[in-house]
Parts: sequence; C-alpha cells; structure tokens
Amino acid sequence: MRVLFVSGEVAPFTDESEIASLVRRLPDLMHEAKGVETRIMMPRYGIVNERRNRLHEVIRLSSNDIPVGTQREQLNVKVASIPGIRLQVYFMDSNRLFKRKGIFADRSGKLFEDNPERAAFFARAVIETIRNLGWRPDVVHAFGWMSGFIPMLLRTTFAGDPLFSGSKIVFTPHPVDFDGSVSRELFERFGFPVDDTLAGKDLNEAGRRFADAVILPGSMAAQDSVERYGDDEQANLEMTAAVYERVANGVAA
Repeated sequence: MRVLFVSGEVAPFTDESEIASLVRRLPDLMHEAKGVETRIMMPRYGIVNERRNRLHEVIRLSSNDIPVGTQREQLNVKVASIPGIRLQVYFMDSNRLFKRKGIFADRSGKLFEDNPERAAFFARAVIETIRNLGWRPDVVHAFGWMSGFIPMLLRTTFAGDPLFSGSKIVFTPHPVDFDGSVSRELFERFGFPVDDTLAGKDLNEAGRRFADAVILPGSMAAQDSVERYGDDEQANLEMTAAVYERVANGVAA
C-alpha cells in the first residue's frame, strides 16, 4: 500500500501540536510494521531552519508555477529526513506565502490575513508535486486545517486525474483558534468549485466533507462511531491500518 501523508505540521520541524507528533510517528510505524510505502508533505515555514534540518532543494520538482486564483506562485520543493528514521519529508516552499516566522500568526500573535490563500497554495502544490513524481497513492491522509482543501480538490478539480482515480481519502481535523471560515467569494477567487454548503464553515469541515473516513485527534471528543487517536501508539497504528484497509477495499466509513 502507498500512503501520502499531508500535514500543516510535522515534528520535529514544527512541534506545536498533537498533529505534528502524530505525523512524525505514524508514517514510520506504518512503514516498519505494515510495509507501507509513504510520502510526507508539509509547508516550509520560515521557522523551519534549513541548515539545522539539512533541507536541500529538489531541482526537478521546483520552479513550477502553482495557480492560486488569477495569480500564480512559484513553488520550490525541498526535502529533509526526519532525525532518527529513514523517512523523508517534502517541503512546499513559497517565498511570499510561507517564509514567515510563524504557522498561522506572527511572533506577536497577529494572524496572517492570507491563511486561506496559503492553504489553497499548499493543497495545489502537494497535488502538483505528486503528479510530477508520478507516484500513485492508494490512500491520501490529510491532517489539520492547512490541509483541508486537499480532499475537496481531489474529489472535484482532480477527480478525473488517473493518478488519483483509485485514491481514497482519510482526514484528521485539527481545530484552530481563529475564524477560518470559507465563503463563496473565496472559492471563486481561488478558482475552486463553488460549494455553498461550505459557506461559513472552516477547512476542517471541508476536509471532512470530502473524505472517505475521518480519524479524530485525541483532543477532540469522539463523535458517534468516528475513530479517535489516543495515547497508545500501537493502538493508533492498528486503528489507522484498519481504516486504510477498509477504505481501500471500498467499505463505507
């Protein structure tokens, strides 16, 4: 099985949330215990020190123009290994959108007003990079608000792309402490298919809406039969593997 992990945060490059820790451990556990082939992608924030983390640019994947509405942003792709394990992380880099000293806000706590635009760029950058790699994922597991556009785009704009035609989507939401709602105007501005049912909702809801299965983080209360991560790594591994197998075999969540 091939699994693409996409997250706004991955430890130790960013270590501010439970999502960062989950995406640090799960791909390694899935690879070692289940033989899963993985790719991991995240934004290259300005807080990620290139020298200390030994990031280097992947020339053949870089210098692509990514459409974000009527604008186009140059994408540079960098890569680094997670310390202590053999897995690599691909970093989606944009000088204008990500090279800042913060994830959603600056050091003073002031939110970046273009967070939705940054999420839109990140989603398109991830999808275009996978297309350039020619790597067909069986499962795409998107984590957190920053990755919320990815399930929607895979099920709409890229629904006819043969590379993703058989891909199943799992989403793990992660609440943010700001108003991250989307609107019709935002969808139109980014050139995304308009979905009025998502107006006023945030990107966690967008991610959940288009996913084949949802696994909640431990900080969110369990809802009905939705799976939820806990403190036991082995239990998290087995639950995740079972969800992947279920959706890959076409069993409804």
